[in-house]
Amino acid sequence: MTSGVLTVIGCPILEDELVYSLRKDTEDKDIYLVEAEPSKSLKAKLGRYGITYKEIDGRAFNNGLERFDPSRFSIVIKMLNLGLHAEPKDLRAKIEEEIADASASSGAIAVYYGMCGNYGWDISEWAKKKGLCPVVVFRDQVGRVCDDCVGVAVGGLDKYRELIKAHTGQMLFTPAVATNWEDFMAASDMFKGMPEGDKDMMKWIFDLCGYDTVVKIDTGLGDRADMDRATEDFAKTYDFKIIEGDDKWPCTYPAEKIYSDAKRILGS
Repeated sequence: MTSGVLTVIGCPILEDELVYSLRKDTEDKDIYLVEAEPSKSLKAKLGRYGITYKEIDGRAFNNGLERFDPSRFSIVIKMLNLGLHAEPKDLRAKIEEEIADASASSGAIAVYYGMCGNYGWDISEWAKKKGLCPVVVFRDQVGRVCDDCVGVAVGGLDKYRELIKAHTGQMLFTPAVATNWEDFMAASDMFKGMPEGDKDMMKWIFDLCGYDTVVKIDTGLGDRADMDRATEDFAKTYDFKIIEGDDKWPCTYPAEKIYSDAKRILGS
């Protein structure tokens, strides 16, 4: 039986992977959600699947003021702003800060993030060298860190490279990218320095770069109807064609591994 506190530090783009594991895990557990604006879509998904949770104050948790039954399996979830991936150095600094803050109150920390430009950075090793709580990240079947959120969805680096070759110059939408497309695009390298919400300028940049197709990579972890509606909204806004990605692309291995690795640490 698992006991102790698992802290999840997550990005909205990878919350479907977290919900998938929470639903699949039949073990009794207590779920706590740190009150924050980026938790809005996660709250809706937890409610949709009947996953109960309690909201808590993040500062109280980090300072040890929130008390949990040590014999129970407790999961504390803190979602961060999607826009952090716009600047890799800022993302890295923020995640390191969050890990350091939560370390004393946690038995394990799972980071539900792609590295978003911080290629080669292994947060687990960084935390180990700092003497902090054990940290797990998304990894592929040979143990390599999954550097990109779409890479997480397709199983890691090798399949991600294949996907990029198969769909060069096309936008790739997983369910969570689709349903967060406005925030996702606003934080993209492609639109750095552009006035927020300037869709005419975004359309001009897409045309300039030759982007006119969006590929739906249905991982099966999100809501298909929501994904369809959001992708159609994006395609209509920017005059894109929509195509379906092949069924061979989605892979849940990284999602299953990060969760099982975290529980194994608590169990040990």
